[in-house]
Amino acid sequence: MPKVKSALIRYHIIDTCLNDKFNAFPSLEKLAEACSEKLRLGISTSTIEKDIRQMKMDHPNGYAAPIEYSKARKGYFYAEQGFSIADLQLSDEEWDGLRYAANLLHQYSQVSIFKDFKQAIDKINTRFNLLLDLEEKDFNKYIQFETGNATTGYDWIRVILPALKNRWILHIDYENIYKDEIKQYAVYPSLLKEHRNRWYLIGWVADRNDYLTFGLDRIQQMATIQKTQKHRFDFNADNFLQYSVGIMENDAKPEKVVLNIHDPYHKLIQLEPLHHSQKIIKQSAKNMQVELLVNINHELSNKILSMGPFCKVVQPASLKKQIKELLNHTLDLYK
Repeated sequence: MPKVKSALIRYHIIDTCLNDKFNAFPSLEKLAEACSEKLRLGISTSTIEKDIRQMKMDHPNGYAAPIEYSKARKGYFYAEQGFSIADLQLSDEEWDGLRYAANLLHQYSQVSIFKDFKQAIDKINTRFNLLLDLEEKDFNKYIQFETGNATTGYDWIRVILPALKNRWILHIDYENIYKDEIKQYAVYPSLLKEHRNRWYLIGWVADRNDYLTFGLDRIQQMATIQKTQKHRFDFNADNFLQYSVGIMENDAKPEKVVLNIHDPYHKLIQLEPLHHSQKIIKQSAKNMQVELLVNINHELSNKILSMGPFCKVVQPASLKKQIKELLNHTLDLYK
């Protein structure tokens, strides 16, 4: 860690110790111990003495910190009550939470629109002296965030956001991977949604008289018609996907799906339900029968198939038939 950055972190640790009401008047030894523990380095008392002198210096070289030594209490304190070198008074837990949140946002720093977020974090970092190290390589040793595998489509977010705010129409060339074709759509954008580290646009398509979902990584071209459209009041972001298992919309009525799930998956789906409507009908030590109220789509079938021999469709008959056909087709591939 660079010396300047290490010193800034020590200043913050010293500041926190001097504001600790439960352990008032820390000695040089206590301050050195606190810095050593936080930085995982051996910090000497002479270094702490230099830090205190630096903190007491006037701006811009220091913080004009009113640090004094109490002979009676054999420790240091702020002569000005409530003083802090940081404008934000946060606990250690809150500092850690802030660092984790900043690093979570930093995961998207390569996405064009989110680069603005990183610049904002950097400004806040400097303004409040938060000492957030967004380039810290050791951070992943303690906590790792999931990152997406998608490598395309992110740049469309910068085009979509203004269209969402201003009610502009988007003209999209979209690749249908199931039909192996590219089609054109005029889309009134309604929602930008992330699902399993991929981004999707949900919007009204007048030609289809319906709301459709578009994966951003399958959009080939996009253009904006900067003319404000009449607002549609028939879209509710909270309800649009309420019967969907995943991101794909379906205008069909939801159906009751009953599944028999065997050990060990019957325990796993209690921890991570297949859908928010999931209800347990029967349960034993080795299996469980659950009921869902969902739209039947590819994502539901994929979830069922992912459990292999540990999941059996009880009803409806149409889904049962569909799963059997998919399994038979899979077996044909291995003949």
